[in-house]
Amino acid sequence: MELKTKTFAFIVLSFLLGGVAGGFIGKTYFSGPPGGRRANRVEMQKQFADRLKLTPEQSTKVDSILESFRGNFSQVQSHYWQSFHGKRDTLRMSIRALLTEEQNTLFDNYIREMDGHDSKRRDGPKR
Repeated sequence: MELKTKTFAFIVLSFLLGGVAGGFIGKTYFSGPPGGRRANRVEMQKQFADRLKLTPEQSTKVDSILESFRGNFSQVQSHYWQSFHGKRDTLRMSIRALLTEEQNTLFDNYIREMDGHDSKRRDGPKR
């Protein structure tokens, strides 16, 4: 076998082994519990009940209280994001008024990049 062929085979094999090892490590150490967000909420409620040593009856009542407030928190969060986006859009329009046409194009690219980062951060890791 030629030296170039051996070198190429070694590089390809290294990438394949790195991919397999990366996938294994990622799945083993960085994946969340099955079920995603709902499982996290249930697990948090269980942990809360365990730490406070709640009786089953108390635990059921606490779960009911938490469930009844969940909608309220969703409304507050929705209102917050609407207000935030309104303020952000006003800020962007104020900045945009100062820019040249070329700068506005660059600003559009910057906004897309920042919105992408925000979306990834808000969504969190996929589980």
